[in-house]
Amino acid sequence: MVKGIAWACALLTSLAVAVAADLIQGTFALQGGSVSTVGYLKAVEIHRDPLALHLDTWLTPRGSDTPIRSYGIDMTKRLHMIIVTDDFRTFLHVHPTLQSDGHFLLDQTLPRVALYHIYSDTQPTSRTKQVFRFDLGAGTSVPAAARDLSERALAVKAGPYWVRLSSNTLVAGSEAHIVIHILKNGEPATDLHPYLGAAAHAVFLNARDLSYVHAHPMPIRTTAGMHGHLTETDMMQMPPTAVSPPNMMLHVALSEPGIYKLWLQFHGGTQLYVAEFVITAS
Repeated sequence: MVKGIAWACALLTSLAVAVAADLIQGTFALQGGSVSTVGYLKAVEIHRDPLALHLDTWLTPRGSDTPIRSYGIDMTKRLHMIIVTDDFRTFLHVHPTLQSDGHFLLDQTLPRVALYHIYSDTQPTSRTKQVFRFDLGAGTSVPAAARDLSERALAVKAGPYWVRLSSNTLVAGSEAHIVIHILKNGEPATDLHPYLGAAAHAVFLNARDLSYVHAHPMPIRTTAGMHGHLTETDMMQMPPTAVSPPNMMLHVALSEPGIYKLWLQFHGGTQLYVAEFVITAS
C-alpha cells in the first residue's frame, strides 16, 4: 500500500513539475519551520544537454523582488543543496556559490533522466532557517516510478563500511536518540573524518509530503580517560583530516508521523559515502 501511495504522489508531482530553463517558485519544505521568504530557482541547460544544468537560486523577502544578499554560515557553507530523484534512488549534496547580487550559482550534471527534487537549505541573516523544494524534470520524458522504501534493515553497507542504527522507529513529535555505529572489516572504523564540520549529515524526507529535516549526529568519544559526546563546536574546530569516532548519537525530532527515507552521509578514508535507511515515525 505504501508503494502505491508513493507512486501516486510521484505521478501527481510530475504533473506540476517544471522543465529546465523555467523559473520555478519553490515550496517551503522545512518540517516545523516558519516561512519568511520566497525561494526561486532557474535551471538552464548547458550546451543543450538536459542533464547538464546551470542552477541559479535565490531568496527574496515576502512582498519584495529584491534578492537577499546576506547569509549566515551553517556547517561551513552558506547554502546546502540536496538533490534527490523522486524515486529516492539518487542523492546528491552540493554547495552553490553566493554571488554579490544574492544569487547562488552552480553548474551541476545530473546522473540520469528523472524527476528531481532540489532542496535549498540556508539561513538568511537575522532570519530563521529557510528550506525550499524545487521540482525539476531532467530529460524530455520523465517516467513516474515508485519511491524506494526498501532499506528497512538496521544495518546497511556503504562501500567498505557497515552502518548500524540502534533503532529505525521513533515517535513523531518527540526527540529521538539514535545511536549510530560504523564498522569496517568487522571492527569499529578508524579512518572516519569530519565532513563540513560534522561527524555525518543526516537528511530525512517524508515519503508522503516530501518535507525535509537535516540533522547532524554527534560523535561519542570513548578514548581512554575521555567519555561523552563531542559538541558541535568541537567538530567545527577539528580539521577535515582529524579522526572522528565510529560511534555517534543522532538527536532528531520528526514532527509528522509517516515513512521517511534517511540518507546518512559520512567521510571514510578519502571518500564520501551515503548509507540509506527507512525510518518509521508513529
